[in-house]
This record gives sequence, C-alpha cells and structure tokens, in this order.
Amino acid sequence: MTLNIEPYDLPDAAMFDGCDNGIRLWQPDKTYIILGQGNTAEGSVRIKNVLDDNIPVMKRPTGGEAVILTPGMLVITITKETSKFTLSSLFFRETNERIKHTLSLNGVKDLSSKGISDICIGEKKILGSAMHRKANRMVYHAVLNIEEEASIMEKYLLHPKREPEYRSGRSHSMFVTSLKSEGFKIDNKRLTEDLNLTFSITR
Repeated sequence: MTLNIEPYDLPDAAMFDGCDNGIRLWQPDKTYIILGQGNTAEGSVRIKNVLDDNIPVMKRPTGGEAVILTPGMLVITITKETSKFTLSSLFFRETNERIKHTLSLNGVKDLSSKGISDICIGEKKILGSAMHRKANRMVYHAVLNIEEEASIMEKYLLHPKREPEYRSGRSHSMFVTSLKSEGFKIDNKRLTEDLNLTFSITR
C-alpha cells in the first residue's frame, strides 16, 4: 500500500515561500494529515486507515512530527523578519506567551508551556508548533485544538519516534486534549479577532 504525498498547498503555504507576511489564522475545510519535513509515511501514519478513508497527505517545509488538521482546529501561522540572528527557541517562547495571554483573555485557565514549543492545559497538549527559517526570515506554524477528539489521532497516526520528555510515552488520546474537552467554550470568531489584534500590536 502506497500513499500519494502532495506538496503542502493549504491557505498559509505562501508564507513559507516568502510571498506573504504577517499572521494567518484559518480552520481546515476537511481532515488532512501533514508530515513534518523529516517524516516518512511509513514511520508516521497508519497507512491502511488513511487509504481506506481517503485522507489527503501533504508534507510541510517545517520540522516536527506528523499532525492531523481538521475543521475542529485553528492553524496559526506567523512570520518574523529580522535583521539579526534570532534563536528559534526565543521566537517560540515569545509567540506562545502571546497566544497563552490571548487564550486567557478568552477564559482559558491552567495554561503552561512544555517541551520545546507546546502549550498545555495541565499535563495535556492543546497546541503544538514548528518552525521554518531561511536567512533572516522565520515562520512559526502551530495547530490549536479547539474541539477535535484525540481519538482521531490514534486512528491515523503512529506513535511519534521523537517526543518531549513530559509526554512520558503516553498515547495520543492520553497526551492531547482540546479546549472543548477541558470545558472551555470558545467563540472562534472572537478568538481569531483577539489573536489578530495581539500580534498586530506586538509585531
């Protein structure tokens, strides 16, 4: 069984090519599987399930592990132009702090940063992010789980070969949560407006 892996061409693709700048917030129109730059389908996805359900698979130009995108998630892509070298870890930290602040304004509690670039509620992940950088241009690429069930990850993704220490071998269902599952009812329109405002002020 062989998967057809397409180049990444979703709504924020131009931001990786340097053809678009700023912040792009969008929700997928259907389910996709997105491989990290160093991933293979054989090592990352449950190929039979993906083929049976006709899930499109793409490869993004950022690192990190394979992820699922669904309409229950919000994709956050932010570019940063800098005239001097900026550590990826610093850009991750600054960006995630602003996202956490905005989520707090929308009533989300018990937020923390864990691993290299995750945002969690308690010990469970609600946002994962990756970085693409070229010369003095950096692109932050994150997925915030608003209301998707973690069981979909069990169905289509294998356990990642690399994981942050705090995951401690937990399955997708035990490791990932959503704002909805944690009892937070989010107005997606307001959250998007607030994130746009946060990053327009702080850029």
